[in-house]
Amino acid sequence: MDPVALVEAIVEEVTCPICMNFLREPVSMDCGHTFCHSCVSGLWEIPGGSQNWSYTCPLCRAPVQPRNLRPNWQLASVVEKVHLLRTCPEVGLKGDVCELHREQLNMFCKEDGLMMCNACSQSPEHEAHSVVPMENVAWKYKWKLREALEHLRKEQKEAWKLEISERKRTANWKMQVEIQKQNIIWEFEKYKKLLEKNQPPGQQLEVEAATALASLEQEEGETARKLELSHDKHIQQSQVLWKMIAELEERSQKPARWMLQGIQEVLNRSKSWSLQRPEPISLELKTDCRVLGLRAILMTYAADVRLDPDTAYSRLIVSEDRKCVHYGDTQQKLPDNPERFYRYNIILGSQCISSGRHYWEVEVGDRTEWGLGVCKENIDRKEVVYLSPYYGFWVIRLRKGTEYRAGADEYPLLSLPVPPRPVGIFLDFEAHDISFYNVTDDGSHIFTFPHCPFPGRLLPYFSPCYSIGTNNTAPLIICSLDRED
Repeated sequence: MDPVALVEAIVEEVTCPICMNFLREPVSMDCGHTFCHSCVSGLWEIPGGSQNWSYTCPLCRAPVQPRNLRPNWQLASVVEKVHLLRTCPEVGLKGDVCELHREQLNMFCKEDGLMMCNACSQSPEHEAHSVVPMENVAWKYKWKLREALEHLRKEQKEAWKLEISERKRTANWKMQVEIQKQNIIWEFEKYKKLLEKNQPPGQQLEVEAATALASLEQEEGETARKLELSHDKHIQQSQVLWKMIAELEERSQKPARWMLQGIQEVLNRSKSWSLQRPEPISLELKTDCRVLGLRAILMTYAADVRLDPDTAYSRLIVSEDRKCVHYGDTQQKLPDNPERFYRYNIILGSQCISSGRHYWEVEVGDRTEWGLGVCKENIDRKEVVYLSPYYGFWVIRLRKGTEYRAGADEYPLLSLPVPPRPVGIFLDFEAHDISFYNVTDDGSHIFTFPHCPFPGRLLPYFSPCYSIGTNNTAPLIICSLDRED
């Protein structure tokens, strides 16, 4: 064992728990604890020769009879030897003895926040300072250490929250990248199949797909490096914070003469420490999935989709041509037929789809919330709706003006640099997939539900969600498409 550490351990054993100095005329109690005779006598204010069973040990509160205090001569001898050890240069206790006067540091300067010996406290340098015995301020600085620890632990909790949040963002981004890779492959394959109906697709399509994938991989690498650098900085910051907390916890457990060494500098450093949040890194994918000329092909499958008023929730107002729906101010008195939705602002299309390819577009305008897609025909319109393919819903939705999501929470948030106003929907029943396109952004791909186990007939799905005051009031409008043969 290191000699200095060994001496420090011995010093702790011969330190009075009351005055935090070496034991002077040590006396032991019935419970086994030992104190300076003068310390325990002053604490109890023992009257001469009196006996009182209400006296207790200052440490464990065990009942003590003052007359049973026993001088501990053996421990007093050990204290004398420790006094000699601390003056030995080879194993001297650094910070416990004044290097100038070789006296024990038992005074504390409030102005400088430093420990010093009696000789130092009387020097001209500290003549105008408030220098007090160490034990008079030890409790105060223990409390300050506790406050500093509370501050740092709050910062540590914020660091944990930030790390969890960043991990979630990174995981969502990685999922978006993988989905986008699959989207590029699926979309170009889809375009190839659609072209085969009229003309050979040629080699240009493969070149475009390879270029898009290469661009996405380059973007992925650049963003991954930024995320890794940001994560490393956060880890380094967290390690510094963890070390500061460990240092304060250790210091708060030590005897006063060590706790107070350099205490002001430690407290100032802890007080000024604050969590530095990383610079925001944009995780929006710049490489979109766009197949030139795809929308022109999709238009050849334009469907005349219309709304079915019999399915509309009672607050939804449907236009006469059944092409437009908006959320009304009041609840309408409508027949509670089995087809009508009872709980949610949903309306379905009137055309059942059980085969073929179908394309339609919906104008969502500046709405901050909406939902579009298809659902199976035989869903329960009166119970809770969970927008998941597992329950027969293939839907994309917007929430809070910026959160685009496919389906329910099992899918990640979608990255759309340009908010779609018209949304294109292409249902390929034979291929078992449904795709969504941002018509505003020249037909860039939004999301595809691939390999869908369509359970029979499907119906177009529309939800304008709620309108609150003047917000989210624009109607959903099914666009009129000129079919190109």
